[in-house]
Amino acid sequence: MSTYCRILIVEDEYLTRQGIKGMIHWEQEGFQIVGEASNGEEALARIEELKPQIVLTDVVMPVMDGIALTQAIQERYPETRVIVLSGYSDFEYVKSIFQHGAVDYILKPTLNQQELLATLCKAAGQIPDFVLTRGGGDSFESVINQALSGFPAPDALEKLRKVFPYPHFFLVGMNVPYVLGNAANLSREAGILAAGAEEFLPGVTARVATIDRKFLLMIVNYAAEPYRSLTERVRKLVAAVRVKSPRAFYVYTREFSGLGLLKETYTRLAALSRQRFYCRDVFIQGEDAFAPAAAEPFDAARFNALVRASDMRQALEQLDAWLRRAVDRHAPGEFELKSLVQDELYQMLAFWEESGMDAERIASLKRDCFIRISEAKFAEDLLEAFGCIRADFLTLFEERAPRQGKRSVQEILDYVEEHCAEALTLNDVAKRFNFNYSYLSSYFSANSREGFSEYLNRARIRRAEELLRKGDIPVSEVCGMVGYGDHSYFCKVFKKFTGKTPSEFRRQCGAAVGGKRWKKS
Repeated sequence: MSTYCRILIVEDEYLTRQGIKGMIHWEQEGFQIVGEASNGEEALARIEELKPQIVLTDVVMPVMDGIALTQAIQERYPETRVIVLSGYSDFEYVKSIFQHGAVDYILKPTLNQQELLATLCKAAGQIPDFVLTRGGGDSFESVINQALSGFPAPDALEKLRKVFPYPHFFLVGMNVPYVLGNAANLSREAGILAAGAEEFLPGVTARVATIDRKFLLMIVNYAAEPYRSLTERVRKLVAAVRVKSPRAFYVYTREFSGLGLLKETYTRLAALSRQRFYCRDVFIQGEDAFAPAAAEPFDAARFNALVRASDMRQALEQLDAWLRRAVDRHAPGEFELKSLVQDELYQMLAFWEESGMDAERIASLKRDCFIRISEAKFAEDLLEAFGCIRADFLTLFEERAPRQGKRSVQEILDYVEEHCAEALTLNDVAKRFNFNYSYLSSYFSANSREGFSEYLNRARIRRAEELLRKGDIPVSEVCGMVGYGDHSYFCKVFKKFTGKTPSEFRRQCGAAVGGKRWKKS
């Protein structure tokens, strides 16, 4: 049974957590960091799982702050001691923290190794039936976590060199939450892997450690045996281990030399482990099997244009084609891929809702969309889910669209032609045909090949041409008859569309009024 005093660090800033972890030789001083949390709510869940004896917590955090956390700990876990870290020096604020159950307080700006250690020892002395034992030395796992934290103790690598005497290395690992959903069985998995290493990897140094209670890592260290033959033995080891953990997915790195590359290689290994999403039927994969491929950007602008043009089928085909290419490339990562698909589909649904479609049906479809995408465990599952979503989307659009979707474009254009001489606006047309304004704007542009204002001006100029050909109406009157209040603007627009002024157009047509040709406009 461990004699270490168990510590949980609660701090929303990652770098601060890492700095605290690297500040002292924890296990040498009789302490062991059993976990971390980024807010009070997460901390309460970790406390239930890890049973820490001391909680070292920040005050200002999202979701649940340190004050609320301290109060909850006092109510639920009265034997757990709380030490509060904060940048606030106000006495009244500090006093309230003690009233809620904290046993000590440290200002973050002044935090140092000596103060932290003294405060921890003081809190440990208040734990019933516990005697702090110091000087036991750092465990292998503690040293590994230090070396990979970015804030290692000065002698961390030197201690590791005593454990790993050979020049050659490669890493094997599994992202436990990513594969198993949680770290509840992490210790069991580590024990199984370590026992298997003794059987399958004789003659080499293979040590197993858990990293931040999230990643299962095995460091393989050897002198001269070929890398390829060792990885084959690792494959056999993982195959045997997998009998007890059928969902396990391991990755291993290329060979490297020297512990100086340990952190860099581990970072790469952790990234490789997230490829599980693209490897349904694979239980172990080497780094060389993952061809580097950059994620292809999605053309969101084109997608949105198609949606606003009511070309939903083409928009969904674009998203489907991009998704299939992403799966083939194994990029981007699972989270980024799912998020992009969800975001674009939500944009489509939001536009439909804005356009007056059935809000209740849309809300139901949005929930279904989220569940199907989120629950896809592998890339193939996501493609299948998207196929179902796509069919549902098209059904909703084609069967439940409002009546504007059933209006013919020609009907709208005919109305504009008939009423072009009036003070007509896009909003007038939208109300007349029961369209949403922005929806109609996109719909009109897509189907008439020009915007509303441009089409209205063209209709007015066509009407003006008809009137000018008759020859019996002055140009100034034609201007008002086709909907223009400003004569000079009318002439400008007329010339833009015809290349001539109204007077030039009339002369060309040979039209006259009262037997006299018009010379001025």
